[in-house]
Amino acid sequence: MLRSLVRGLRLAYWHLSELVLRILGRRPAYGILKLQLSGDFPEHAASFRLPWISGHHREEYLALLTGLRWARDDERVRGVFIRCSDLQIGWAKVQEIRRALQALRDAGKRVWIYSPQAGLHEYLLASVAEKVILAPSGTLEVSGLSSEATFFAEALDKIGVDAEVVQLGKYKSAAESFTRSDMSPAHREMMESLLGDLFEQIVEVVAGSRSLDVGRTKELLESGPFLAEQARQSGLLDALQYEDQAESELHKLLEEAPFIEFGDYYHRRQRAARRQMLSRKLATIGLVQIVGTIKMGESITGPDGANATGLDSVARDLVSLRERDDVAAVVLRVASPGGSGLASDLLWRELRRIRERKPVVVSFGDVAASGGYYVGVTGSPLLAEGGTITGSIGVVAGKAVLRRLYDRLGVSKEMVTQGRHPGLQSDYLSLSDDERRLLQDHAEHFYQDFVSKVAAGRALPKASVEAVAQGRVWTGRQALRAGLIDQIGGLQRAIDEAKNLLGVAAETPVVLETFPKPRPIWHLPRGFGFPFGHTSVLQPWLQFVTSERIWALLPIRFKFF
Repeated sequence: MLRSLVRGLRLAYWHLSELVLRILGRRPAYGILKLQLSGDFPEHAASFRLPWISGHHREEYLALLTGLRWARDDERVRGVFIRCSDLQIGWAKVQEIRRALQALRDAGKRVWIYSPQAGLHEYLLASVAEKVILAPSGTLEVSGLSSEATFFAEALDKIGVDAEVVQLGKYKSAAESFTRSDMSPAHREMMESLLGDLFEQIVEVVAGSRSLDVGRTKELLESGPFLAEQARQSGLLDALQYEDQAESELHKLLEEAPFIEFGDYYHRRQRAARRQMLSRKLATIGLVQIVGTIKMGESITGPDGANATGLDSVARDLVSLRERDDVAAVVLRVASPGGSGLASDLLWRELRRIRERKPVVVSFGDVAASGGYYVGVTGSPLLAEGGTITGSIGVVAGKAVLRRLYDRLGVSKEMVTQGRHPGLQSDYLSLSDDERRLLQDHAEHFYQDFVSKVAAGRALPKASVEAVAQGRVWTGRQALRAGLIDQIGGLQRAIDEAKNLLGVAAETPVVLETFPKPRPIWHLPRGFGFPFGHTSVLQPWLQFVTSERIWALLPIRFKFF
């Protein structure tokens, strides 16, 4: 009774506020949506908003996708003008945003994209547009696709740190990052395979959008960078204009339809969606986001979103979602390279318990590998973009020995022990032969359990999983062929799949409740921004290898550009 009364009062408030805004002229007409695509588009909103630290607003990824979907179905939106520059997102996000823009075009909207200067990420996104525009003085910075992996062995040696690690899986190169200064043959084979498949996907998409021969497109994308006029003559661009010129041209083409900024449009449509939510009983879907390194304990968060996902923090949300009758389904969004093997397994268990009561659909972001893949196999269907970095079914175990560093600092330790394996816990003692064998056995046990859970979750023979495991990393497209995922698609498609499992049409609105929820500033954790911040290259990994013994972790500093 009280809940119905509150709902009615809220609905009356929304109707009254909308009427006031219209009277005051705060609801002007619109016809062209203006959007800036730049930066990193975090998976979820900032846990803590600190204006003096986070100096600018960044659009949340889900809000971007939602706004574009609203615009697709909005008859008042006739065109979209986008300024695209300095994207700091992975290939999976580029592919999903591109698909959302293609949906706008398919709905009859004019989509124009302007870039002052464009790299391969920006160009792949822009190539979906009806008109691709570059500043006359800009350059098209496309020159193929490169990758890099970072190795710490010499740096660790210089500061007196010895990494004693074992790896389960031929391709599990995270251990090599601590023990080598270059790629092993298996590591290089894996990287070349990833690079080749990603670039092939890019070439195919660009060729289709620009009506170019695939071979010619590949040659062009490998041959840059190009001056603006060279890029236009090659057929990669449509026009060389300054931003104001391109904007004015679209304005005239659409009979001077009024512009509306994306932020204003989103908040306007959001208010309408809230009114609809209050006036109708809608299904509720929980969206759980696992972002960053997976660790034991509490999540470590910064002002712009999560830096590391802690087991305890997420487990509380998962228990609540399992027990709540008003939440009909769960979408799990994973954007994580993995981390603690134990934390990954315990998260897997909590997700498994939810699935016993309600559907769980999984969406992989730019990276969902090792421990990130581990937690994802609990859901069905499991979706990833073609450019998602996933798989890495393997284990690394070990520790950092800091004795030489202590010696240099004039620090000494003496140990009194009662037990046969003191070296397993100490950062001062090296592993004995017996301790190394024990660590190998523990890692082997975790690896076999990992493979078994993937086999059960994916309904595959264990031998088939073993063939694509060994720590090997795959693109989403490769993972689909290997049976490691169910569909190519992004977060929006995963939400639609959850609706389908509930018997709700894709176009029917639902209440999407996201986790983790922002916390008050006075709940700022100790260790804010540490150890997974950006104060140094080595600091996060030294902290990690001294606190965990078995890791389900993607190769470190894994990067494509």
